[in-house]
Amino acid sequence: MKTLLAILATGFAIMLGGCAHSPVQVEIKPQVSVAADNIGAGYTLSARGANQLSNDGLGSLGGIYSDSSNVTLANNIDRAIADALYQGFEAWSFRTVEGGGDVQVVATLTDLRYTSPNKLYTTKVDSGAAIQLQVTVKGATFFGNYSTSGKDRNLIKPSKEEVQSTINQLLSATLQRAFEDEKLKSFLRQHL
Repeated sequence: MKTLLAILATGFAIMLGGCAHSPVQVEIKPQVSVAADNIGAGYTLSARGANQLSNDGLGSLGGIYSDSSNVTLANNIDRAIADALYQGFEAWSFRTVEGGGDVQVVATLTDLRYTSPNKLYTTKVDSGAAIQLQVTVKGATFFGNYSTSGKDRNLIKPSKEEVQSTINQLLSATLQRAFEDEKLKSFLRQHL
């Protein structure tokens, strides 16, 4: 009986240790839903994302092993942001090109986080995303800052899918704010 209990206890400890030490890699694929418009009809547009985060880490899921349960990026976030920008501007009738368009767009990622401040267990999660948008047309430049934040509560450590979904929703909502900004639309109409 003691041997069985020892084996069960060891197995349980290994299972807990494996889960606790697992970093979470998330794939970033923001999406925007932009109403069709002919703002950019007849014009080309190039877009790029720029990652200004200090590293590829987005935070930690907290818990006893918070130092090893980091949330990191699994793909090229600059490309993912550019793809979402192209998606949105194509809805406004721009013909997208990889460089040297009539309109140049840069979305700089200044914040993307998903972290639990609690070191004992994951109960609260602070999350957020922020971008600085720069749009240049014929020597004129538009600047816009957009951000989204969230606070979640979890009784258990969230799954990779939950973390990935939350981060993509935050970044998508932040990019969506740019396309809903009437000042951006007015700038484009005025300078094209």
